[in-house]
Amino acid sequence: MRPGQQELRWAYLLFALLALDSFLVAWQVPRPLAFWVLLPLLAVQLIAAWLAPRVVRMVRGHRQLQESYAEELAFARQLMESVEHGLTVTDEDGRFVYVNRAYARLLGTVPDKVLGRTPFDFTLPEDHAQLLAAQAERLGGQSSSYRTRLRHHSGAAVEVVVTGTPRWHAGRIVGNVAAVVPLHELDQN
Repeated sequence: MRPGQQELRWAYLLFALLALDSFLVAWQVPRPLAFWVLLPLLAVQLIAAWLAPRVVRMVRGHRQLQESYAEELAFARQLMESVEHGLTVTDEDGRFVYVNRAYARLLGTVPDKVLGRTPFDFTLPEDHAQLLAAQAERLGGQSSSYRTRLRHHSGAAVEVVVTGTPRWHAGRIVGNVAAVVPLHELDQN
């Protein structure tokens, strides 16, 4: 059954019951007044009958939009997960809201263990000044690229190049998007 079809059937059933009720009310009213009692009720029914298909089309369109959005989101996630380099997205507070599996592998962990934390939690303390400078550039609306060292779960340092850009929404910066590439991969190319 097409989306909205069931709602339309229920609406027509309710209109039929309303019409039956109107005639039952009119039946009880003396004949000279019946026309004046039925007229407003019929007007409401006609307006409702005219409005019902439009509401159903609106609901159907909303459902189709939701399905389309879900498909696009699934495609974007699939694309981000298929990239061999680390991808991260942070919010306004600098906390990770998305990291792909490749970034988590650089840290020797899984994405769920990274979400909600900040890049400072995984960057060596000696490199925090570079990270602060890059964040300041992005808050100013500029993209930046810099070398830094991340701390692997084992304690080892992983040298990477981070290329980040501001994440915009409705004309304001709401976080950052960054690509993280291990330095050894850049040296091989």
